[in-house]
Amino acid sequence: MSFPGTPSSDSAEVTQDKFQSVQLTTFYRKDGNFQFQDILIEYKLKITKNEFETVEAYIGNPNEISYNSQTNQISGHFNQKEDLFQTNSVVFTYSDFTKKLKIILTLKKDGKIISFRELITTPPNPPVIPPNTITLPIISYETKRSLIGGTEYQVIRVKFQAGSDLTAFKRLDAYIGRPSIISLAPDNYNVINYISATFYDTSSQNFLFLTPELNSAYKIIVVGSTADAKGNRSIDTVPPPPPASPCAGSVNAPVTIGNCTNHCLVVDLVGNQMGYIAKTTIGTTTEEYLYLDSSSSTTSGGNGPANLSWMEQFSPIGMGEYQTDQRTFDVTAYSDACVVLSSYLVQDDPTGFRDNYITGKVIVP
Repeated sequence: MSFPGTPSSDSAEVTQDKFQSVQLTTFYRKDGNFQFQDILIEYKLKITKNEFETVEAYIGNPNEISYNSQTNQISGHFNQKEDLFQTNSVVFTYSDFTKKLKIILTLKKDGKIISFRELITTPPNPPVIPPNTITLPIISYETKRSLIGGTEYQVIRVKFQAGSDLTAFKRLDAYIGRPSIISLAPDNYNVINYISATFYDTSSQNFLFLTPELNSAYKIIVVGSTADAKGNRSIDTVPPPPPASPCAGSVNAPVTIGNCTNHCLVVDLVGNQMGYIAKTTIGTTTEEYLYLDSSSSTTSGGNGPANLSWMEQFSPIGMGEYQTDQRTFDVTAYSDACVVLSSYLVQDDPTGFRDNYITGKVIVP
């Protein structure tokens, strides 16, 4: 709706109304417990303004804001805005949606007011919130750790029960927050004190949240509405378990890995020096080929602190114990918390080919 204003006839500067039309519209907006009115002023000028002219709007209480024709100034306002981006509009936001306000829209030339319109706002009507009578489908969640762009996130996906009919819902949103802080507003529809919100992705059929807080628990509130009803559900999450330590299952030295009557690794620790050898015992004289090695690596598969040691025997191979050369390393010069030791054994005789592989993790103090 348009509000024709009356330009002052007392001012030598303000000679005529240069506005062709002015439209004022107010909108209701709610964010959690806070309710606002957004005030949109749209205008058209009779003649396109030149580079020395600007359009500015002033807002204030109706009984306080005014234009002084003697000083060519606006007083009593609590905010002013210029149409900086040449949109032919100015927008104000006010925290009390029930209050009437006065707008003075001005056209200035070289900083002086040459035309103005006065407007009184009409407070917007808040939308009718449907009754809290609908039951949302049951929700569940999945959470995991995932590396995204070099940063590890807790990935939380909230889903409705399989087979749920969501076609009637016009709004489906989810909010995440601290369990003791996030809550529903008194209307059981809006959510307050949340960290972030997301919409229901119909393609993946879930609500998705990403957070770098890998060990945090959250409360998630899902709200939905149809044309004539609304409802909500909430769920408390538990963070995903941390990944298993790469040294899980490690043993302390001295230790024997395997069975030395067949194939083993013997690990010793003397001072700061950790040493190990691979052993096997041959109980026949029919072996035609024997191979035995020992090696070390990190838990990620990188090179270990000592080089490969290996031995090879060809027929005739007598009965007895065979072993690799001992390998040692300084534990103070090795940065990982554990070392992976392994050994490979190959035997060949008239009955056929046999091999065996053993490995174990040893704590490096």
